[in-house]
Amino acid sequence: MRSLVLRTLGGLVAAGLGLGVAAAPATAAATNEFRLTAGNAVGYGTYQQMMSIPERPVPPISITGTLAARSLWRCAVIQVGRSGPADGLEWQTVGRHCGPGRTSFRAQANYMFRAVNPPVRLCAGWNVNQAERGRRCDLYRPPAN
Repeated sequence: MRSLVLRTLGGLVAAGLGLGVAAAPATAAATNEFRLTAGNAVGYGTYQQMMSIPERPVPPISITGTLAARSLWRCAVIQVGRSGPADGLEWQTVGRHCGPGRTSFRAQANYMFRAVNPPVRLCAGWNVNQAERGRRCDLYRPPAN
């Protein structure tokens, strides 16, 4: 009888630990993921806060993802915001794609003025230059710290 109780108790503890481990990454991933759509292009990925040590500092934000398009005659760009002159917002292109298919991108960014997390946007156009002008865009604003 005693071994049956111990086995049952052990099984319940293992199941509880398994559920706790499985639930933790799902909630963390949901807050860091983004999905943008502009025209026939889709951009999706993760937006993560990085940890740094004083001996080897790294930019505090890491953005990785994929840019996918279906149209043969369109282009799309992924851009990350940064502080410009006089506290303005400038867009830096970190990924570009033309035609059907996929392209992966990776970027590291610093905080903007007033320690604001930089936004990410996906823009579409007939060519890369037109997409970079930012007329047809979708914007992702990360949550505040």
